[in-house]
Amino acid sequence: MLKLFFLFLFLFSVTAFSQIQKGEMILSATVSPYPTTTQNKNDFGAIGLVGFEFFVTHKISLSGSFFTSNNTLFKDNSGITIHSYGFVPSIHYYFVNKGKWNVFAQAGYGFGFEDQTQGFIQNSALTVYSIGPGAHYRIREKLYLKIFLPYFNARNITLNVDAADGVAAFLGVSFKL
Repeated sequence: MLKLFFLFLFLFSVTAFSQIQKGEMILSATVSPYPTTTQNKNDFGAIGLVGFEFFVTHKISLSGSFFTSNNTLFKDNSGITIHSYGFVPSIHYYFVNKGKWNVFAQAGYGFGFEDQTQGFIQNSALTVYSIGPGAHYRIREKLYLKIFLPYFNARNITLNVDAADGVAAFLGVSFKL
């Protein structure tokens, strides 16, 4: 019985002290594929997110993510390049917060702008919201693999059209400060 008690104490201390705690901060960088069809021609680009996350409790964090996208980064069949930039503040709730991995849900709403090169430059305002699950898996003491699967909608409010709408798979790394 004493061995079982010490085993439980050891396992508790390993998971309790290595999980993310109140007051800790995480920097992350993730990328997602960004296929588009413009004028019946397929392009292929990427969306990048760089975020900063602050834990107000061990289960709740507030974050801010800067995003950028380019629809023709890898394949440009249409000749129309769309760049977007912006900032999305978010809140995360961690359902699982263990030493080796954690699982969260995120919701955010932010703003940005979009440049479309169609023989001329047109700047347009965007509203962006996202909601979805994600996870971190620790691969080193402070380094995590991050996967994030949000549903997001980027609405071009200048032109009153959806700039992007759907589920995206973001993959990247996070670093605990």
